[in-house]
Amino acid sequence: MLNLNASAFSPDEKNKPGDDKKSKAKREDTTKMVMNLEPIADLEGEETDTTEISFPSHDLYASWDTNTAHPYNFSESFKEDSVTIILTQGEDNCFVLPYKGGLTSLFGWRKYRPHYGTDIDLETGDSVLACFDGMVRVAKYYRGYGNCVIIRHKNGLETVYGHMSKLLVESGQELSAGTLIGLGGNTGHSYGSHLHFEIRYLGQALDTQDFIDYEKGDLKSNSFVLRKSDVTSKYDLRALHTRHKNDLMARKYGSRYPAKGGVYRVRSGDTLGAIAKRSGTSIKSLCKKNGLRPTSTLRIGQRLKI
Repeated sequence: MLNLNASAFSPDEKNKPGDDKKSKAKREDTTKMVMNLEPIADLEGEETDTTEISFPSHDLYASWDTNTAHPYNFSESFKEDSVTIILTQGEDNCFVLPYKGGLTSLFGWRKYRPHYGTDIDLETGDSVLACFDGMVRVAKYYRGYGNCVIIRHKNGLETVYGHMSKLLVESGQELSAGTLIGLGGNTGHSYGSHLHFEIRYLGQALDTQDFIDYEKGDLKSNSFVLRKSDVTSKYDLRALHTRHKNDLMARKYGSRYPAKGGVYRVRSGDTLGAIAKRSGTSIKSLCKKNGLRPTSTLRIGQRLKI
């Protein structure tokens, strides 16, 4: 039985991120990334200490954790009803596809668990590139991800690159879009060489295909609007599981039981309960749309709004 009240977990991790409370308590404060840079002069000619440089999107994120893949709580951090994310702007080095290959597994439900990324087919040793300018937050072997790189970007997104055979960057390294970050592989919870690629915002995984046209190898748009309602209807654990159940129902019953918004013609043996269940709706909703009561007798051939 799936517990939908549990925190969402990465499809390529056996343990839910953020559960290691004891180890997190021992961690040093990593809210600032220390960089060894030469002091620069301010407007009055005095030297300004720039040894503490804020991490990318520091106004959005409250921490810079180099040990945990997804240490955030999206529902607590995302206060707005919606946000517009500008993907590239100014001096950014645009966008580069991490690897141009066929898609072997998409964002959604897979084998009794959510799959929060897009799998791109490659061979072990193939070059994997950073897709936006940013700074490496995590670069290490991490549970089901295997050899993994997580990059925080100036646009507020984080991208995840998993299952690599070799890492070529380190935490704290600043890089541009198109920088070589590692070599493709088959490490971690993986069956066959491929790149597991994720796009996340405040820890919430988003469907990379909503951003990227993989055939063209480019962004679909330079801006992306993320609505809180989109998360609950499309991206989070409950939404993925509901969509999976609806897909199974559609395959089982075909077009006989339409989804919401369709019209169904009553057949022999039908009941409101059966029609509601197989159409992904409720008896209450059917009654309201069709002026019926839960005890109403259905007529063969009767049309019902779903």
